[in-house]
Amino acid sequence: MHSYNRSIPVITDIHKLGKLSRSSRDTLIVIAGVALTFVLSSQFDLAERVTAWLLTYEYAQLDEIPLTLFVFVLLSVWFSQRRMQEIHAEIQRRKQTEMQLRNSQQLYITLFDGDLTGNVVLDVEGNIGMHNRAFDRICRPLSTNRNASRLFSFHWPEFVLQLQHHKEINFNKLQIRRPDGLPCYVGARFIYVPAEDIHDDAQIHGYLVDMTEQCLVEQDLERTLKENRVLARHAMQVQEQERKYIASEIHDETGQYLTAIRMDALALQKSSPDQANVIAVRIASNTQHVQQSIRRLIKHLRPPALDSLGLIGAVERLVNDWKKLNARIECHLALDIGEQALNEDINIVAFRVVQEALTNISRHAQASEVWIDIKVMMRQDKPALQIEIRDNGKGMDTTQATEGVGLVGMRERIESLQGSFKLMSGLQAGTMITGLIPLPGPQHALPTETSTSNSGVNDYATP
Repeated sequence: MHSYNRSIPVITDIHKLGKLSRSSRDTLIVIAGVALTFVLSSQFDLAERVTAWLLTYEYAQLDEIPLTLFVFVLLSVWFSQRRMQEIHAEIQRRKQTEMQLRNSQQLYITLFDGDLTGNVVLDVEGNIGMHNRAFDRICRPLSTNRNASRLFSFHWPEFVLQLQHHKEINFNKLQIRRPDGLPCYVGARFIYVPAEDIHDDAQIHGYLVDMTEQCLVEQDLERTLKENRVLARHAMQVQEQERKYIASEIHDETGQYLTAIRMDALALQKSSPDQANVIAVRIASNTQHVQQSIRRLIKHLRPPALDSLGLIGAVERLVNDWKKLNARIECHLALDIGEQALNEDINIVAFRVVQEALTNISRHAQASEVWIDIKVMMRQDKPALQIEIRDNGKGMDTTQATEGVGLVGMRERIESLQGSFKLMSGLQAGTMITGLIPLPGPQHALPTETSTSNSGVNDYATP
């Protein structure tokens, strides 16, 4: 009973090992097993009994192996096997963890790089720590200079101070100064991330959404709206000038002759036969002047040649009249619309475009030669009327806005018929105006559209 009671604390300690680590628990089990073997051997004389039993196997010299050492060896083998199982399980767990970590990193890289939003991590000095491909596509930072503070249109140190105070700053429209000089506008959000440790640096997380196309469209719409207002104001001024001109013509020319005719008609009633002949001749002369005045008004309001001669004949007459006033400029004509019948709207637009272009050339171009080419051609398997007017004058800088309404009027006339207008010009490189007006109905045997190039000019859609 005494020996059994002494063993109870040892067994009780073994049950308390559950809270220890597996390795420590197994070590204590080995120690407890060896100690228990030693205690039992000393209490029950196990060594003498085992020795007596081993005398039968004297040839194997088994009695030379101490019992306690034998138990220790067995427990050591058991302990080693347990540790090998633990090491193998730990290796498997680490492999799974590494695989999950690689998958997580790959997913993070895919989400970070595949995002359409430009993501960038900056320090407070503006140096780029990390960015995705969308940020590179939007901002195009210089590869030799990893500082992004110059990309933004605001003052960077002042911005950082405000961001530290507000923690987050949003921009509905922010201009980016791309190194390649192309226009770039973004919607942006910047978040200040303070350092978690004294050894770490604070970070600025930026998220940029490309809005360049939308902003350029808005600018183009705003510019078009401004041009339309100018054009509408000019149209009203021209309308008033036309009314004033017509009123002046009727009052000064037609009105005076009609008054004279009326007075002659009244005098004719009281005149003698000899005087009647003189008055009749005077009435006929005044009537002729009235007719001529009316013809001038009609010609001013609408070219009569369009109705009688068509577009080609009207343009030829217009060019001939223009040459009389600009004899020093040589004009080359290439007019061919075949048997195509153009409707009234197209005839008027084409005629007015040529008329306005010749007016601009005589006033501003300082050219010595002019080329006018009007023809019907196929564009994307559809017929279109091409109007091309080119000169060798001083040209213009198409990057600068102009105050005139002549080009705007030509563009508006052509685009009102769903056509396209293009202006190509450069300083000392001449000017070329091209208008394409789609024609209704299928056509056959028409020339196809060819690209036209002019050395030293810039392609520019007039504002």
